[in-house]
Amino acid sequence: MGFRTNIILRVAVIFLLGFGAIYIAAYTPFWLVSVWLVAFTILSLVTLIRFLEKYRRELGSFLVSLQQNDFSNTYPSSGKKKNDLYHAFNIISSEFRKVRSEKESNFHFLQAIVEHTGVALICYNEESLHVKLMNEAAKRLFNKPHLNSIRSLNTVSKELVSSLASLPGGSKQLVKIKINNELLPISMIAKSLVLEAENYKLIAFHDIRHELEEKELESWQKLMRVLTHEIRNSTIPISTLSEVVLQLFLDENNNRKSNTDLDHDTIEDVVEGLGTIQKRSQGLVKFINTYNQLNKLPQPEYQNISLNKVMSNVEKLMRPTAEDQKVSLEIIYAAKEKKINIDPALIEQVLINLIKNALEAVASIDKPMVTVEVSSNNIGASLIVQDNGPGIHEDAMDNIFTPFYTTKKEGSGIGLSLSRQIMKLHRGNISVRSAEDQGTLFQLQF
Repeated sequence: MGFRTNIILRVAVIFLLGFGAIYIAAYTPFWLVSVWLVAFTILSLVTLIRFLEKYRRELGSFLVSLQQNDFSNTYPSSGKKKNDLYHAFNIISSEFRKVRSEKESNFHFLQAIVEHTGVALICYNEESLHVKLMNEAAKRLFNKPHLNSIRSLNTVSKELVSSLASLPGGSKQLVKIKINNELLPISMIAKSLVLEAENYKLIAFHDIRHELEEKELESWQKLMRVLTHEIRNSTIPISTLSEVVLQLFLDENNNRKSNTDLDHDTIEDVVEGLGTIQKRSQGLVKFINTYNQLNKLPQPEYQNISLNKVMSNVEKLMRPTAEDQKVSLEIIYAAKEKKINIDPALIEQVLINLIKNALEAVASIDKPMVTVEVSSNNIGASLIVQDNGPGIHEDAMDNIFTPFYTTKKEGSGIGLSLSRQIMKLHRGNISVRSAEDQGTLFQLQF
């Protein structure tokens, strides 16, 4: 019998008994029957209350079990005790057991991933610095089988602990720490989390020795190719001309000629050859001085200034050049100025170089245009220099930041390399996107 039917029948019995007791007492002389009917009415009311109390207790017990994550209780689903409430209890308990099983499976699955990943992970409370999670990779990296607090890493590196405490969520930082007398470059990436109303920070540590070594080797190979090419272009003509000039002073037996044996044409050839040697030597000296300039970049003198202000100074300098070359120079300033710590002179140098390159790129096309956009948001600020020129060839894209690499006849090949170094000094980044016949875009991200 269902719960609702049971209640309706019990209430109907109570009503009939009560009505019968009143009717007999009022209209018949059988008052004793009326007394018995009243007694049965009270008894039926008591049984109804007990019936409802029983369901209330069972519902309360079931809710307490839910609160305590205890789903082991089962309720009769057949026989006399079968009812809708028990059936509902069994369905809910079954679903909760299923959810808990899936939750535990997912937890063990994620735990296995965290433990077996090669990336070192540490999760700690931002206020107490208590460590909640430390996987095997982190234990191996720091030689710590257990870690209660981030402060315990002071024995590894005080700089590391200081960096961890100040590293904001969503950012990354490169630190060098000494472990087992070995200096390791470690890249740290932070992620802020909220767990049970508490703030946590998850840090991923990457040992980037191999990546840096590969990049360093690749950079050296590129640089050596450029250096070899430049030096060979200067030394081979010098060597050849020196030999030619020397032969003008020697006879067939390699004996020195007397001054009287030198005719006017020979002297002219000597002067011309020495002049060429001088020019190539000066070119080589200039190349070395350029390398010295690239190698001795001054340290930034930081100021709290907006990029709008910096761009305004550059615009005053570059707009006359753009107008002389009949190039449309469009400047889009940030709607809301945001001040950042930069060296204005160095950033202006980067912008001037990028705009100058863009003006040269669009010199030979119809309707040339160069656009510079300043933008800022909660993450940081950026500058975009874009042109509608012929774009950069795919073969050159991989080398444009290599020192002394250039596709221009008069270029030194250090402009973009200097720009990248300046951005690194500002803990920023310079990137490029280009395709042939689709223009080029350089972005400075602070």
